[in-house]
Amino acid sequence: MFKRTILFVCILSLFIGLNCELIIATANPLTASSNVGLDKLKNATDFKLFTPNSFENYKLEIKEPYPLVLSRRISKLRLHYFDKSGQTYLFGIEEHKADGYKINRVETHFDVRNQTSTTRTIVEDFKFDVSGAKVNINGFEARFVAWANHIPGGYLRWVQDGTYIEIDSGALSKEMMVELAKSMK
Repeated sequence: MFKRTILFVCILSLFIGLNCELIIATANPLTASSNVGLDKLKNATDFKLFTPNSFENYKLEIKEPYPLVLSRRISKLRLHYFDKSGQTYLFGIEEHKADGYKINRVETHFDVRNQTSTTRTIVEDFKFDVSGAKVNINGFEARFVAWANHIPGGYLRWVQDGTYIEIDSGALSKEMMVELAKSMK
């Protein structure tokens, strides 16, 4: 038993040592503290990546893709921005190609009579949702959908230079979200 444990540890160490790709675990997401991390992301995406002009006041977490492997092309990205302490979630930004992007829609049917359910995944082309109030973001038509129950913020989404961009926040007002969107380069 002792020999097997030692052998397992040696093989595991060898595997970890040979695996040179950057893989980030969910429990320890990548936090970018400077534009260097974002520059690497911009080179790895298959779409033009837009980020807020300044994020010195925020702590940034790269939430998606999981696992993050910078040597592979990234087709969808989700960034979470927190206050400087890293405790309060302020807003999130999700981006992907606007054209030619596939989404997975999960559909579940319940048969109450037979007490069964079936679930299937349907792959569809991405379609921009035109619901919501029209907003102008640097000459691009965006849509804003407020949260229910008079909570600040909501969803702000638009397509710019072939990239679908969606900002969500429960902390920022609509006006603050629009200003943030206008600063994205």
